[in-house]
Amino acid sequence: MEWFSFFLLSFPEAFLMLAVSFAILGISIKENLKSMIIFSLLYGGVAFILSIYMMNSVKPIINLTVFVLLLVIIFHFKILHGFIIGIIGFILLIFFEIILLLPFTQLVPFEQIAASPWLRIFAGITTIHIPLLVTLLVIQRFKLVIKIPLLK
Repeated sequence: MEWFSFFLLSFPEAFLMLAVSFAILGISIKENLKSMIIFSLLYGGVAFILSIYMMNSVKPIINLTVFVLLLVIIFHFKILHGFIIGIIGFILLIFFEIILLLPFTQLVPFEQIAASPWLRIFAGITTIHIPLLVTLLVIQRFKLVIKIPLLK
């Protein structure tokens, strides 16, 4: 992956995953914006490095573990809270990847997407970033908050 993929794919993806998870659980995004940016830079960097050097089935588990640990360290959440937030973010990410990226690969072969950095960025933005952003806006607009007793 090219270095600019970090700023165009990994960093925004991390930020949006965290923002949507926070919005769903009713955690203030405005109050935590600075910490969210730091989190996104750190987690996006780890995800970017792992996508360069690791292409096996252990990578998602490592990504989730790093996501949870960074939540615990940066936001001072309990491990269970970080795990719940991480699971919500990863479920949304996987949902959009399966629902939107699979049909996209029917139009453009996956090998062609993987070979072209700009096509990979376009695919990521259209199938993950935009849907996550729309989800965030809908959650905030309609105040769709889930109250989880474990998070009190």
